[in-house]
Amino acid sequence: MSAVFKFSYISSLYLTFCLLLVLALSAKNYDATLCHDDERQALLQFKSGLVDETDRLASWVGETSDCCKWAGLTCDNITGHVHKIHLPGICAYPFNYNTDKEYNEAARQRLRGDISQSILYLKQLEHLDLSCNDFGGLQIPRFMGSLGNLRYLNLSSSGFRGTIPPQLGNLTELEVLCLGNFYDAYESTSITNMQWLSSMRSLRHLDMNGVNLTEASDWFQVINTLPSLAQLHLSRSGLPDIHPNVASLNLTFLSSLDLSYNNFNKSFMPQWIFSITSLVSLDLSGCHFSGPPIPSSTSSFHNLTSLNFLHISENEFMSSSLVLKELSSIGGNLISLDMRFCGVKSATLDSLHNLTSLLSLDLSGNQLTSTIPKSLGNLCNLRHIDMGGNSFQNISLTSLLRSFLDCKSLGNLSFLRSLYLDGNLISGPIPESIGNLSFLRSLYLYGNLISGPIPESIGNLSFLRSLNLEGNLISGPIPESIGNLSFLRSLYLEGNLISGPIPESVGNLSFLRSLNLYGNLISGPIPYSVGGLSSLESLALSRNHLTGTLPESLGQLSKLKYLDLSHNLLTGVVTDVHFSKLIGLKTT
Repeated sequence: MSAVFKFSYISSLYLTFCLLLVLALSAKNYDATLCHDDERQALLQFKSGLVDETDRLASWVGETSDCCKWAGLTCDNITGHVHKIHLPGICAYPFNYNTDKEYNEAARQRLRGDISQSILYLKQLEHLDLSCNDFGGLQIPRFMGSLGNLRYLNLSSSGFRGTIPPQLGNLTELEVLCLGNFYDAYESTSITNMQWLSSMRSLRHLDMNGVNLTEASDWFQVINTLPSLAQLHLSRSGLPDIHPNVASLNLTFLSSLDLSYNNFNKSFMPQWIFSITSLVSLDLSGCHFSGPPIPSSTSSFHNLTSLNFLHISENEFMSSSLVLKELSSIGGNLISLDMRFCGVKSATLDSLHNLTSLLSLDLSGNQLTSTIPKSLGNLCNLRHIDMGGNSFQNISLTSLLRSFLDCKSLGNLSFLRSLYLDGNLISGPIPESIGNLSFLRSLYLYGNLISGPIPESIGNLSFLRSLNLEGNLISGPIPESIGNLSFLRSLYLEGNLISGPIPESVGNLSFLRSLNLYGNLISGPIPYSVGGLSSLESLALSRNHLTGTLPESLGQLSKLKYLDLSHNLLTGVVTDVHFSKLIGLKTT
């Protein structure tokens, strides 16, 4: 029995080894032939029509290489068919970059040229992303409507122009369609009739931001036929009408709606928006809705109990205390509220006291004139506060912030990240209690009537990135504690009455990019420690009372691009040492 058992055991091991060997060889052979020849040729032809300045497609070579391993491609692991082309560029806009060189380098990453019809040979293609490239004003090719297996199509911000072809309506399996664009006057696409969209019954995400829809009077009727739609983005599209009267609403799964910056000519807020109870994000910025919503039991914010993000700036109807009370009734879910330029008055702010989950509150550009009501002391989770551009004349900074700083649940807004109170005519000193906001990243108090010294407690704000106090009546010296702000990127103290010397501790600010002390009463020499500002790009010290000679350490600021020391009392000789590493300095 033992011999038979031994033979059986060895036989089993041998058979297992053979099976594993066959599988390994099969896998190796399968891996070598994963890419289909006809699809490889189609892809090489697709590449030949493109201009690729930075060799993003360098791996797309060879008549026998495995195209499934090429950059930006994914194949089905079983059939070997290409089912994904993912080649987005960089959405580069000049305002996102510090220099023209950085912008131009990012722009070079964009693919250019033509889109070859050869991609029609990729019968199993499900995902095509050519967003943020630059196709030089070409029309979106009609033949893309023949890629019948597509589930995902993203051509946004890629330099297309002209009418979006209705042939895209043949893509009935699409779940994501992105054709939008932003900030590019050259890119101008349009749709006059949206009926072709109604065949996309599986569509979940539709982005047509910036597409000209001024002639698409049927836009809402068509959108209302898309039962699976979860995200709809039609910002800056020139929508001709808001369609206030809707008999039946089918958008029961819509979670994100963006109709921002479509001017609806002071129409009333349509009640169908309040019927979309699934909404998580709603952006109606710049729509200029006026007056209260149409009276109805359903036309109220209190139905939007899932709402987390509400951006509704430049809408007059939001100044109503009744509307704000309805908004406050949704209570603990709302985390971001943007009500810039809505004509909100101080007397109505009390209506917001239930929004205890708010992380971001923007009330800039309104008609606020009084101190913040005590009831807003409930909003203790705020990370971002912007109340710039109001008129808190004859109100001190201490009084203005008292309600927030006396938060009932946490003692203060200890986790606040950014505070914007610029252009408000606020008076009085900066309170020592400002140092309690220990997690603050940005503090903007410019353009007020703030007086007195900068408190020593400013040095407690060790995470601060930006400090802007320019255009006030601040006096006294720059505190030595300023050197504790080791993460500071920008320091703007221009146009005050600051006196005394520049503290030596300023040299500790190794991440500082911009230092502006223009137009003060600062005296004494420029400290030698200024050479420690290794990241500095702009240094403005003009129109002060600086004396002495230039420190030779100034020549170590290799990243400096702008330097203004004019209208001071500086003496001595300027030598090559002072400019030894200032290779980026520009003359004006």
